Amino acid sequence: MKHIFCDVLVIGSGAAGLRAAISAKQKGLNVCVISKQAPGKSTCTTLSAGVFAAAEENKSADNHLKRTLQAGRGINQKELVKVLVQEGPMRLRELKKWGINAEFHRGYLFCKGRAPYRGREIIQCLLTKNKLLGTRFISGQLVADLKPLDGTLGVLAYSTKADKWMAINAKSVILATGGAGALYLRHDNPKRMLGDGYVLALKAGAVLQDLEFVQFYPLGLAEPGLPAFLVPPNIADAGRLYNSRGENILKIYKIFERPAAERARDKLSQALFIEIYKKKREVFLDLTEVSKLKWHENPFSATTLPILGERYGAIHRPVRVAPMAHHTMGGVCIDTDATTSVPGLFAAGEVTGGLHGANRMGGNALTETLVFGARAGEAAAIWAKDNNSGPKTEVFKEAEIEKLTSVKQTARSNSAELMANLNKIIWREAGIVRNKRGLEFALNSVNKISREILQSRIGNPLDVQRRIETLLGAQAASLIIKAAIKRKESRGSHFREDFIEQDDDSWQGHIQVKLSRNGEANWNFQAIS
Repeated sequence: MKHIFCDVLVIGSGAAGLRAAISAKQKGLNVCVISKQAPGKSTCTTLSAGVFAAAEENKSADNHLKRTLQAGRGINQKELVKVLVQEGPMRLRELKKWGINAEFHRGYLFCKGRAPYRGREIIQCLLTKNKLLGTRFISGQLVADLKPLDGTLGVLAYSTKADKWMAINAKSVILATGGAGALYLRHDNPKRMLGDGYVLALKAGAVLQDLEFVQFYPLGLAEPGLPAFLVPPNIADAGRLYNSRGENILKIYKIFERPAAERARDKLSQALFIEIYKKKREVFLDLTEVSKLKWHENPFSATTLPILGERYGAIHRPVRVAPMAHHTMGGVCIDTDATTSVPGLFAAGEVTGGLHGANRMGGNALTETLVFGARAGEAAAIWAKDNNSGPKTEVFKEAEIEKLTSVKQTARSNSAELMANLNKIIWREAGIVRNKRGLEFALNSVNKISREILQSRIGNPLDVQRRIETLLGAQAASLIIKAAIKRKESRGSHFREDFIEQDDDSWQGHIQVKLSRNGEANWNFQAIS
């Protein structure tokens, strides 16, 4: 097994990881970025709308602050929100200085890339800066474990292509692995976005919180054979949304906010889920009367016209739509310097929890990657410089690999089948509409899947990768479900049929989890004072 040593290791090559690497490298340290695929490829940044929210030049950030807190339903960590709105404009100007192909429009920065990969402009900009600085990239590696030892942190990773294991020791580590949207049957995330970082952080000793809050975007294309393409809120609002009986969805469910897909994501997602999966009705969005002027109202919707409107036919006929998992608000607890509860471990981006609260304002996800990516890189570099001991010992031994690749019994299922079952179960029982019975069924099912994963077939390197990712995904799903069971109210993206009201007296705060010394999960509720 190959061993590598560095000062700062970044896990993940989306915008948060790349921005963190820049800050750390600017401090003159040996910085490595490790990722599942080529740097920036198959990240949420690449597949994003490429829209950053921030206060406009020379204007107050009060409105940005207010809207972020409103979306969070009273449980945002306000200190994180203040940092976001104060530093967001500076980070966007920085991107412009570095040459990103984007333009400011009504308080947002819009990338000019082509749909559905508008975020490539962000990746390209940050990659170019990293390469100029000399950041080292190690791609094609699946991180299977992370643990502290003797004042350093170690990472165990597997390469499917080489069929080899690698161990990396670092003075400090930055988690930027993204969220867990691909755990769900319908989503618009990269297919390997499975919550790995939550499990890695928890096992390393970090505190997680707000895992029950998963944001679903209500209007994703649901035509057979076509991808779950996101319909821009302003375009959707200009169309007509109705079910297979011809009934107006917004009127039936008394959704008055506009644009509904932006200002009422929770309620509209719940309405569509009930219509489609409980009442067994199809839902259609008719955009045939939407003018080209409306499509070109902003750079985001303008880039979707050639794909959604023309290629997928939305300007010619009504199209089927359905909700899809879009973003996860929960994750690793951090402070304003992106520091976790584990010495030397930092985190930034969607893998963290606390900033967005119970739901996320549109445009804040990408701004978050820059603001807290920069802070994580700076803090990790300072920690590494002060860590005089340096990585001296090899954290992982060959015996630990055997735990991840051994087959205890005759295999009954393979990992791909188990992941497909996992996707279906949590979509129906632990997704948009939840209740105690469904959540408990989902938890029992996911726990069974976890046990079966360890009996799954391993015949080639791809089987090893699938087993590790499926196991991490099942463990992440279990954490989401347990948190959802514990929160006995409805708030933001978390909707319980058996507790339909928001209960500030009992539940205005964070459900947190941390492992005990013997590896048991300790859950607690941290009220907001």
